[in-house]
Amino acid sequence: MKMLSHDELGATTAIGQPPATQYFAFGLTIRSHIPLPELSPSELTGREPDLLIRFGPCGRPLPPRSGGVVVHIDPDGAHYLAWPGVAAFRFDGVHRIDVEPYPDAPTSFLAFPLLGPVFGLLLHLRGLVVLHASAVEVRGMSAVFVGDKLAGKSTTAGAFVRAGHRLLTDDLLAVDLVDPIVPRILPAFAQLKLSDESSSAIPLTNAQALPLVYEGFTKRQYRLAASSFSHRQLRLDHLFILDRGGDTPVIEPLQGFDALAGLMRFSYIARFGKAVLAGRTEAEHLQRCARLSRQTGVSRLRVPADLDRLDEAVRLIEALVGSR
Repeated sequence: MKMLSHDELGATTAIGQPPATQYFAFGLTIRSHIPLPELSPSELTGREPDLLIRFGPCGRPLPPRSGGVVVHIDPDGAHYLAWPGVAAFRFDGVHRIDVEPYPDAPTSFLAFPLLGPVFGLLLHLRGLVVLHASAVEVRGMSAVFVGDKLAGKSTTAGAFVRAGHRLLTDDLLAVDLVDPIVPRILPAFAQLKLSDESSSAIPLTNAQALPLVYEGFTKRQYRLAASSFSHRQLRLDHLFILDRGGDTPVIEPLQGFDALAGLMRFSYIARFGKAVLAGRTEAEHLQRCARLSRQTGVSRLRVPADLDRLDEAVRLIEALVGSR
C-alpha cells in the first residue's frame, strides 16, 4: 500500500497536489486529491466543485496515537477532527477539507473516516439532517432503516438489493430540507458493509467483495453493480426503526413524540455530543428533526433474528409501498 511520509506531504503542499479526481456523492461535486474509489466519478468537469479535498497541514500537532478522537468546532469555520494513527482533518468552511495523515498511515485508510464522520459533520454544517441509516429505493419510493448497533441496517438493505431493489446509501443518510414540503434523500455511493454471517445469508451476485479496511475489521465492503444503485433524489417516504426478535415481521407506526424520539436517537451528528450540538446549533438540529418526523412515516419494524427470514420483511415492506 502506498504510504505518504511527512517529507512527501511537505513536497505535496509546496509543489502541488497529487492528481485530483472529480466525484459525485450526497448531491455534491467533489474534487479530491485523495483517491476515493468508493464514489461515482463526476462528469461535471466544467464547473467549480462544491467540495475540495486535498493534502495539507492542519495547523496543530497530530494528537498522540494513544488518545481518542479529537473534535474541535471553530466559530470561524476552521473545524478540526483527528483520528489518532490515521489523519487529522481541517475544514475551511464547508467547501474545503485539508487532510494531514500520520507518517505511516496508508492512503487507503483515509477514506474510512472521510466518508463517515468527516462527511457526517460536513453535511450537517451544510444544513442537512444526517442519520446513521441505510436506505433503498422500492418501486420509486424510499425505505430507510435505523437501529442500534448490530440491529441489521446494512443487512436489511442488502436483502432488498438481492430482491432487485436499489441501494441509496449505507451507514450515512443525508436528507435535504430545502423543499418545505418534501424532504429528499441525497444518495451516497454504491457500497454495502456486511459481516461474513450476513453475506452468507444474503449472497449478492452483483457485488464485488473488497479487501478488509484493516485487519480485524468485522465488516467487509461490497461494491455494487451500477444497476443496484440509485442516483435519484427521492422523498424520504418511510423510516423504520429496526428491532430484532419475534416470530414474524411486524410494522408498528409511531406518531408525535415517539416518532421524533426515534429519529433523534439515530441522528448521526449526536455522536459528536456537545462538541457540535450546543446552544443555537442544538435548537436548530431539534427543529430540523421535528420537521422531518412530521413529514415522514416513522414506524418500528420488528423482524425475526433468523437472517434466513429477511425476505419476509422485504415482502411486508413491498406490500406497504405498493399500497400507497
